[in-house]
Amino acid sequence: MSETAHTPTTPPAPTTPPAPTTPPVLIVGAGPTGLTLALALTACGIACRIVDKAAERTQVSKALAVWSGSLEAFAGLGVADSIIDAGIRMTHMRVGDGARELATMPIAEGVDSAFPFVVIIPQSETERLLAEHLAARGVTIERGLELVAVDQTAHAVRAVLRPAGHDDDRADSAMTAAYVVGCDGARSAARHAMDIPFTGYTEPQTFILSDTTMAGPLDPTSLYVWWGAGGSVALFPIGDGVWRTFAMRDDPDDQSPPDLDEMQAQLNRCGPPGLVAGDPTWLSAFRVNERLAERYRRDRVLLAGDAAHIHSPAGGQGMNTGIQDAVNLAWKLAAVLQGRGDATTLLDSYEAERRPVARQVIDGAAQKLHVGMVARGTTTRLLRDVAVSVVSKLPMLRRKLQVDLSETALRYDTGALISRPAPQSAHRHPAPGERALDGPHGEGPFWRHLSVSHHCLLVFADALPPALAQSRSHCGTAIAVVTVTLTDDPDGVLAARYDARPGSGDWVLIRPDQFIGARGRADDAASFDAYARMALLPAG
Repeated sequence: MSETAHTPTTPPAPTTPPAPTTPPVLIVGAGPTGLTLALALTACGIACRIVDKAAERTQVSKALAVWSGSLEAFAGLGVADSIIDAGIRMTHMRVGDGARELATMPIAEGVDSAFPFVVIIPQSETERLLAEHLAARGVTIERGLELVAVDQTAHAVRAVLRPAGHDDDRADSAMTAAYVVGCDGARSAARHAMDIPFTGYTEPQTFILSDTTMAGPLDPTSLYVWWGAGGSVALFPIGDGVWRTFAMRDDPDDQSPPDLDEMQAQLNRCGPPGLVAGDPTWLSAFRVNERLAERYRRDRVLLAGDAAHIHSPAGGQGMNTGIQDAVNLAWKLAAVLQGRGDATTLLDSYEAERRPVARQVIDGAAQKLHVGMVARGTTTRLLRDVAVSVVSKLPMLRRKLQVDLSETALRYDTGALISRPAPQSAHRHPAPGERALDGPHGEGPFWRHLSVSHHCLLVFADALPPALAQSRSHCGTAIAVVTVTLTDDPDGVLAARYDARPGSGDWVLIRPDQFIGARGRADDAASFDAYARMALLPAG
């Protein structure tokens, strides 16, 4: 500036410092669902804030089983190895009646997965490991805070938080976020704030459980389901000689926690012979609720995990269903916040895809509970014995049971993202809405290319077909391209897994949650473009 240039006669107004960056997503609840959601969002480059009412993470075992479907989801987050290393791989399910072992069946038999097994790990450990991974990404759980109010506008959510246990609203703090996700359990404050009905029923029976040491002839890599004249028990190894015992109490009105003597009496009358329980670390009595939220989203507030669905622990599906809710939702929220795709289509597809899954899980868990625990009497006992004998001798039935438990048979049939393929691809599997499959790719497994942070465009050629290359170019880093050459797949195993022709340019678009988004032949860019408009291309 020259000396003769005009200078203001009044000083400029002081510059206001920029407001602190507010994370666009508030996650309420730091259980496995909330932690998985936070990990997935941060992997996608989306900042989040995660709060929890509890002053510290759970110290009891709670949910134990991590099934194949959840291990696949954890693999896409880079945390599967931590979970597997810290847990116990189960090898068999043993079923018996009184002094007789009726059957020993392999676990995860016939499960088509990169992780064809179930890992037993206490929920407390699962939460610890997920929290450590989240802390490594710079996100700290804010504990002792509960959600007390939510106010929405067309563009944001104002959430009011309060120190847990305080009644004075002078301690409240407010934040504004683009979205709030309630992962805060069966009594979800987020669900209540949105006045979303939680419909279902409560089983009239009272169930009891314990975590104790267990002396006796038990295999620490097996699950046990056993019955006798006095009822049924289920036994699950936790590690270091500790076992979970689950049973139904005779008096349905007695809600008091059991003592060690009561648990031992259950083992004596209907468990495997020769077991002695000791040193309890958890004793609990509870009723089973089977409930489903009537909707998973109200505008900018969404529900996941137990906030959206609860059911019997039979089959060990609850935590797993919540984990997979989180992975399904995370990439869709990320796309919306990054200005890609159609926001309404993406967010509506979360409920359209995941709520039917929860309905199936609730119904299946209720059936397992009634068949395995609630039903009693001589006739029921004989029918169980016969059913176990039949199932254990028929591989097809054994595999169906295991595949259902593993959550690898899930497919999405509803929602706008599940577009019907072109006629030439109509009968090829996996189809849109079905799970991605693993197979060999070069020197390693194909699943190593899958990540929650982007779509994977699998192309059976050494380069993208010209019709697809132009369409893909508009999607930027939202898609990683993986080509499959004859060198990568010399025996055509991966091509066969995807019902594709080696070297043909056939392509499969795999979503970040490892479900198929679209597929087509080399000259079929239309199917890709239709999906890309909904989920990948810049909005507008």
